[in-house]
Amino acid sequence: MKRDDFLKQDDVRGFIDWLAAELPARSFHLKMARSRFVPGGLDVQATGLEAVLGHYVWSTRWTDAQGKAVVSGNWHETRASLGQLRGWLKDAIARQDEDQTLAACLAILEWGGVRGAIVFLKRLHAQGRLVAYFTRLAPLMALDSDASLDALDTDTVERFDAGLTKIHALFDDSGSPIYDSRVGAAMAMLYAQYRSQAGSNLAKKHWLAFPSGAARGKQIRNPKGIDGGFAGAPQFFRKAVSCQDWAQWQVKLGWILRAVLEQCDWFKADSADMSARCHAFEACLFMLGYDLRCFGEAATINQKTNAKGSKSRDRAWVPSGCSFTMTLPHLVAHSHELKNGEKVSASSFVWWHMATQGSTEQTAKSYCFPFGKNEFDLFGRNPLELDLILAGGKEGLYAAQGSPDAYLETDTRDQVCLVDALLAGRTADMSVPVRTAWLLQKGYAGTKSAANTLMTVGRQVGGHFGLLDKKNRPTAFFHEYFGDCMREP
Repeated sequence: MKRDDFLKQDDVRGFIDWLAAELPARSFHLKMARSRFVPGGLDVQATGLEAVLGHYVWSTRWTDAQGKAVVSGNWHETRASLGQLRGWLKDAIARQDEDQTLAACLAILEWGGVRGAIVFLKRLHAQGRLVAYFTRLAPLMALDSDASLDALDTDTVERFDAGLTKIHALFDDSGSPIYDSRVGAAMAMLYAQYRSQAGSNLAKKHWLAFPSGAARGKQIRNPKGIDGGFAGAPQFFRKAVSCQDWAQWQVKLGWILRAVLEQCDWFKADSADMSARCHAFEACLFMLGYDLRCFGEAATINQKTNAKGSKSRDRAWVPSGCSFTMTLPHLVAHSHELKNGEKVSASSFVWWHMATQGSTEQTAKSYCFPFGKNEFDLFGRNPLELDLILAGGKEGLYAAQGSPDAYLETDTRDQVCLVDALLAGRTADMSVPVRTAWLLQKGYAGTKSAANTLMTVGRQVGGHFGLLDKKNRPTAFFHEYFGDCMREP
């Protein structure tokens, strides 16, 4: 489907008109907990979408090519910071400089507080095709091109996540938005409210189902967690949202933002450039998507969905059933059996495990959890790299993470296995009843059984990488790697 065909759909057209009419007068209660990204927390009221931009906050830093730290917090500083990153990336790609392209990409991830794409980016760099990858995708992601969404397929989009959406957006000149869990959550909520208000006048065909992702902590980023009977948003890293789907949604969102801005004069005070206005719009969505309860009194918690004892797995830190210390050697053994340079994949591992270990397909799939893209991203690694990871310890963890940098506490629910190791260390001095009660009270687990699973995985992962000793207590490397992350005040 091409842009004009997408925008002419009744549901899409109606939603665009609704946004243009509704957002200037909407009231929002922006309330954010104190964190490294929002040092002082936030608790303000804003009326109208443009007013939200004045409260934008993302306190972060990155290191430029000269080794100088670039610090930003508010929107004015962030816009300047992103301009520097965009210039670095575009210049490096224009010169076909693989090393500087990788450096710019890693700096973008540093600014964004994400690291999941590091292994993928370094793999492309090692293969000498990092520049070619982004160059090939650029016209397919551009909002003003005649490309079809169908071109963003398995042949062109090899990976997509919260880091890569930032890189693709910064490389683009047409206003392609950063599409992360916050932006997706805000759009999913707005669309849910649009569908609710439009009622019987609404087109029967749904063309929009904005995907989102789970957040750390107790904030809500899925409309189904809000009273109002809203449908749930499809979730990143699940079957309903492939990498290719995520890339297509970035383009579709960009088409919608441009269409809305063509009807309005929003954000022109700072710049008349459409691309700049699109990113200002996106920045407001980013703020609204932190916690969907910002949408007003009607946006209250769905108590049934979040009742005690049935905590959403999206917000807890309990992984799918897996035994890390058992399955990692299995993964490495399978990788060594592959021929002709073939790399281990999730599907090949599942069938290998069924054939050699006698597991059921469902069990084998659950064993894949620690190896997926949102965890240690081990599928596709070469056997030598996997051997290093299997050896464990500090170097094994650095190899798994693709970086020797200390752990980075992000804004989204990812790297669950590592967080479990962190929680196992933080609760090492607690008795079993006190620890279980603490995990339940904090929302890290929803049931006693889940708390036990969390601790089992955390101890296995922590022990393997030298974060915990044989008595499951924090090592010196634990404190070096995790620092003050998730430490009780």
